Amino acid sequence: MSRTIAVVFPYWEKDHGRFGEHHSFRSFEPIVRRISEISAVVEVVEAGTAVMTAKGPSRYFGGDAHVAQALSDACGNNEGVVGVGIADSRFTAIAAARLAASRKSPCVISSSITTEFIDALPVRALSEIGNIDVGTVDLLIRLGLGRCGDVRHLGEAALIDRFGLTGHHVFQLVSAQEIHGFSLDAPPTDFSCVYESDIPLVSVTHVVGASRSTVEEMMHRIDTSGQQCVRVLIHCETDHGESMSRIWGESHGFTTSALLQRLSYQLDGWLVQPGDDVDAPTSGIVRVCITPMECREALATQAVLWGGNEENTERAARAVAQMCAVADHVRVTVPQWEGGRDVTTAYSQVSARVVDITHSQHSAARVGATKNHTEKWSGSLPMPWPAWVAAHPIDINVFDAHQCHVGVTGRHELTSEPVSVEMGTLRYHIEKVGGPWPVEERWWDPRRARRHVRAQFLVRNAQGATRVFLVVLENNVWKLIARYD
Repeated sequence: MSRTIAVVFPYWEKDHGRFGEHHSFRSFEPIVRRISEISAVVEVVEAGTAVMTAKGPSRYFGGDAHVAQALSDACGNNEGVVGVGIADSRFTAIAAARLAASRKSPCVISSSITTEFIDALPVRALSEIGNIDVGTVDLLIRLGLGRCGDVRHLGEAALIDRFGLTGHHVFQLVSAQEIHGFSLDAPPTDFSCVYESDIPLVSVTHVVGASRSTVEEMMHRIDTSGQQCVRVLIHCETDHGESMSRIWGESHGFTTSALLQRLSYQLDGWLVQPGDDVDAPTSGIVRVCITPMECREALATQAVLWGGNEENTERAARAVAQMCAVADHVRVTVPQWEGGRDVTTAYSQVSARVVDITHSQHSAARVGATKNHTEKWSGSLPMPWPAWVAAHPIDINVFDAHQCHVGVTGRHELTSEPVSVEMGTLRYHIEKVGGPWPVEERWWDPRRARRHVRAQFLVRNAQGATRVFLVVLENNVWKLIARYD
């Protein structure tokens, strides 16, 4: 039995996920490259979690304990808490890595105690580590099965009879029988696709856009065969012969958008300026090879038990595809949370072509509606969110009683009492003023650093209607950025 190594950063999503999924994967890429120096084949399960085979590295370093310590030393350079676990299966190795993170030392589970180790794990681990549906795990708990050992004692037949294919997967996890290959020498499947460019592509956007049609054709062949791809190998080559390979996993099955998103994550941390990274490629991408490593029978779509229906999501995805197919100039975008203190840049608009809008968990993570995004930026706007946010801030003039422009001093105080706001031909009377409050954004990045002051004006128009303006003063120019109705 081939043993598996897992490297887990348990607080990665808490520390990096709150800045957005893109930032989370991009920050994890340098660590994956350090891991690749020890094991040539690394699979990224999610941001903060990577797995690999122990066969080659253990022989080279002289045993499981030595390679675990080498990985712990390579990944523990001011990157937060890290755990390294080695066991007979992926599920067991990730559980051991989480235990290692709490103990702050690598954890190696020998084959003789694998069964006892899994039996002692709580059933919640099946959803947190094994990607089993939360509803299925909740049902197991309600049936009085608190440990994985209790589930294993039910037997495979009983689990399949009650949960179908999910029951079979559950039994494989609790009995350490799941199989995941890591060899890059495996013969490619009929679904493999290759994109080649005559011109080296140095931009991630250009590579993703150019290879889209090739990926769509591959995914169409997989879909028409009644299967779904859950693990894929992406291999990229440059014009100078430099290459980079990465295995990606998706328990719910890849879509075209999700696969292109993984390609973007892989290249975004690699295609950087040579001065920024000594391992950066010296030329653009000329070849992208995508090989599905594991395909399974596509599961039927059914209605959600409590509220909503997955069919609505599929209908929305088809509508987006149809709109994009109308003409090249038609652009469909979806919001993506970026963080920050500025209400106008907290969300960006990304193309619906490069995100997976059919996966509810991915969509929730994209807009910051998950537990990893609950922490607010210091100095960000408090709730409730403004009713209207300007796509492009609008220049306004703020006057005092003497029709002089109002400014802000170095002590963040208004130079005079504002009484009116002029926006084009419209004029508003200011009833009350809140602020101003100083805001400093991204001070750690000289290119994006920004300083301004923020204020709120309760205004009344000529018809007597009142509303609240959220304004900023930057470079001695007042701008309207949002409105509360």
